Amino acid sequence: MNAQDFRTICGQFATGVTVITTTHNNVPIGFTANSFTSVSLEPAIVLFCLKTTSESNAAFQESKAFAINILSDAQEDVSNAFANPKNSQEARFANAALETHDLPVLKDTLGYLSGNIVKHEEMGDHIVYYGQVTDGKHYAGNPLLYAKGGYQRLP
Repeated sequence: MNAQDFRTICGQFATGVTVITTTHNNVPIGFTANSFTSVSLEPAIVLFCLKTTSESNAAFQESKAFAINILSDAQEDVSNAFANPKNSQEARFANAALETHDLPVLKDTLGYLSGNIVKHEEMGDHIVYYGQVTDGKHYAGNPLLYAKGGYQRLP
C-alpha cells in the first residue's frame, strides 16, 4: 500500500491529541502526538510513538520517564506549538503553564498520566515506547480531536 493512501485511510480514525513530555538534564522536552493508547490495565501500561529521526528520542530513552498530557478542545495553540518542528524545546514551553510535578505536566488539560518507560523498540519509521503508569489525574472538559487531516471537536 502506498504511504499516502495509508495515511488517508488512517486519518478517518479520530484520535485524541496529547503532548508527551519528559525532563532531560533539567531541560523540559515535549512533542505533540496522537499515537498514544492504553495497552494494559493490570499493570497500567500505555504506549506512544515518536519518529526515529526525532532528536527527542535520546531524552526519553535516557530519562526513562514520561508524562502524557491529554489536551482539551481549548488547547489547539498548545498542540501547534509542540507539533511545530521549527520550534525549539524552549519555544514550545515558552507559553505553557505547568503544574507542580516532577515532570512537565501542562495546566488546563483534561488530565495526565506519568510513569516510567519500561521498553522501547524501533518499528518502521517510529520508535514505540511502552510506559508503566505510576501517577495521573483527570479534569472535566471536552477533548481536542484529530481526524481527516485537521482538528475536530465534539458537537
